[in-house]
Parts: sequence; C-alpha cells; structure tokens
Amino acid sequence: MVRRLIHILFMPCRQATLLIEKRNAGSITSFQKIRLSAHLMICKWCNAYNRKINVMEDLMKKIFTQDAPEKFNKTDLQLFKDKLKEKLK
Repeated sequence: MVRRLIHILFMPCRQATLLIEKRNAGSITSFQKIRLSAHLMICKWCNAYNRKINVMEDLMKKIFTQDAPEKFNKTDLQLFKDKLKEKLK
C-alpha cells in the first residue's frame, strides 16, 4: 500500500517510460532525472524496462557503428552509381 502511494506520488509509469526514452535522446532536465531515478528505485517494472532499453541501445550502437565504413572511395561511389543507373534502365 505504502509502496503504491509513493509510486503514484513520485511519478506514474507512463511518464517514467516516456522520460526513459527522452533521457536516451538526451533531453531531460536535472529535476526530471531525479524524479526518474526515484521512480526507478521503487518500480521494478520500469527498472526492468530501463535495463532492457539500455541493452538494446548499446547493441544498436555496436551494430551500426561496426559495419559502417569510415570513408567511401571515389571509385566505389562511381561503381555504385553505374550499377544503380543500369538497374534503373
């Protein structure tokens, strides 16, 4: 009962999950960070969601930065353009 009351007073789960997403995008205030961390201390469901989102975000960063070439050669670009023109014909 007390836990549920504190849960409602700090922040509802709907708002907490929204703030988790905003935090990952990098746009929440320090007051919101404090409220979110307080909510995450009491709510096991939002805490689990937060962990899963962080793991997924780390994996996505690894996947997209690992496979992306740092620079394209002019010859590679020209070859790509030529192949694309042929397919469009």
